[in-house]
Amino acid sequence: MLQLAGRRRADLVRLGPELRAPLTALLDHDPVANVFLRSEMRLGARLEAWWGLGDGEGLRAALMGGPVVVPWIPDLDDASAIGAALAHQLPPRLIIGPAPAVRALAGLLGPHRRPVEVRDPQPVMVLDGPPSSLPGVPIRRGRRDDLDALTVAAAAMHREEMGVDPMAVDAVGWRLRMAALIDRGWSFLLMEGDQIAFKLELSAWTPEAVQIQGVWTDPRFRRRGIATAAMAAVCAELLTQVPVCSLYVNAYNEPALRLYRRLGFRQVGDFATFIY
Repeated sequence: MLQLAGRRRADLVRLGPELRAPLTALLDHDPVANVFLRSEMRLGARLEAWWGLGDGEGLRAALMGGPVVVPWIPDLDDASAIGAALAHQLPPRLIIGPAPAVRALAGLLGPHRRPVEVRDPQPVMVLDGPPSSLPGVPIRRGRRDDLDALTVAAAAMHREEMGVDPMAVDAVGWRLRMAALIDRGWSFLLMEGDQIAFKLELSAWTPEAVQIQGVWTDPRFRRRGIATAAMAAVCAELLTQVPVCSLYVNAYNEPALRLYRRLGFRQVGDFATFIY
């Protein structure tokens, strides 16, 4: 039992099925910031690697543990208490989420765990109305017969964005990940003949919002307005099914920021990513 100065006592607890309802109530306070965690719960996350900080009135902070740590800490005074969970697992490969919480957790790891890269801030942006640009291209969902081409295209983007070739690290796992996105209907493509000119995926889907990731135009097709038209087409389709399209982007990626603003996205917060 933890006693936070001037506040109710709090328990650091490993979450499980019996705490799914209070966890849902906590995450529902911000459906956009928590779209990934809420989506993982909808996909049947078993919660064994998740932690919560609770008192007599419910949970007041939570984090998804494991190689990728994703926190939700509405009150940063709770960061040290919920961050104690990191001592009960292997060191994370990534900490990603709302910037203040991510910074706080990274600080708890101490000088012996320094990130190899920090992406901070990453503006969180939303589109909750029709895109400003007209969706004038034939975007479509990825299919299983696209899997080979999508695996290669997504790996090319990952190398460009992260400096790591996922095919060299775990080619089978990478292909399975792309297959899962196709099977969920979370892959969108614009084809030029048999080539993927543009692609994006979703990293989360809830009734309140989707989260877009992996926005990429093949270098051979850039500077033609393809990304604007394709993003407009995808968002127009998604907004017939959910009220909000969300994404986050590196603050230094000015071309992407211009694209999203041109479509009508607006910033609602900041994420950060610490890579170890």
